[in-house]
Amino acid sequence: MIELRLTTDDLERTRVADEPDFGYELALSGSHLAMRSATRHLAAWRLGVARAWNPRHNRLFDLYTDLYLPAFFDEAARPDPAPVDPGSPPAVAHLVDLARSGALTPFTRGLAEGDPRAGAALDRILAGLRATALDPYRRRIASRVSAAAARTLTHAALGGPPGLLRAIHPSVDWDGRHLRLNTRVDSLDSLEGRPLILQPSALATGISFNPLEDEVIISFPATAAPLTPDPELHAPPRALESLLGATRAAALVAAVRTPALTTNRLAATLGVSPAAASRHASVLRDAGLLATVRNGRTVHHHPTRLGLDLAHQSATTDQPHHTDH
Repeated sequence: MIELRLTTDDLERTRVADEPDFGYELALSGSHLAMRSATRHLAAWRLGVARAWNPRHNRLFDLYTDLYLPAFFDEAARPDPAPVDPGSPPAVAHLVDLARSGALTPFTRGLAEGDPRAGAALDRILAGLRATALDPYRRRIASRVSAAAARTLTHAALGGPPGLLRAIHPSVDWDGRHLRLNTRVDSLDSLEGRPLILQPSALATGISFNPLEDEVIISFPATAAPLTPDPELHAPPRALESLLGATRAAALVAAVRTPALTTNRLAATLGVSPAAASRHASVLRDAGLLATVRNGRTVHHHPTRLGLDLAHQSATTDQPHHTDH
């Protein structure tokens, strides 16, 4: 049980994250596989991930215990992932915790000793985990987290800080001075000037507490609804066509589905001349939905982050709606 004393200044600095912490989500996905303890609303997700899991990657589970969750997967969880550094402070702290608990294995000992073979193996394992447990669900996860943040902030608007804190999770208690969290790890009793971040999580099944050097994070479940894969873009969503027009919606979807799409291939996909395809791409570029890169005489079109989000979010709105509780 953690009991945090919160001052008026602490309450004013408290904020709700409206974007996922994908490093934490990736770490949780490994935990659900390692501990075989995902709850009912994650059962279908876990079954799908387990079916695609490579048993040769089971060394990942050496990083997990009942008390310790690896908190250094941030780089591996990015859409443009980078190698994990076993020598980073979060990784070192985690490996030290494993050593103190007598839970080091040959694999984690290799990571702790800086063995490059162990580091390369971890990168391969995390790439497989990301590809099966995270990447097919990124937009659903982002949507769940955003919706949970909005609900939590609504409680704050209606009930002030007490309404905000009491809305996080049934296991959180706020008496006006102390925030009590039913967690398995005891820790500090004040924030010591650091901001308190309330982080919704699509894969969390309970409360977690993470005191960092510059902030304190409380993660809580975003929803109890089943987690399903992101919708695939086979054709322009109706909502996107209504916004952009049928041809330009098709052009954006083509760029999303085909990396480095050339103007000639875009023209063939749309059934128009290269000049017309170039004009449509120019309009989408001016709207911030496409980026264009010239390689000699060939022009390649890439969706921007805004273009990706618009295309996928439009596809989501075309799907049957499920209510998150």
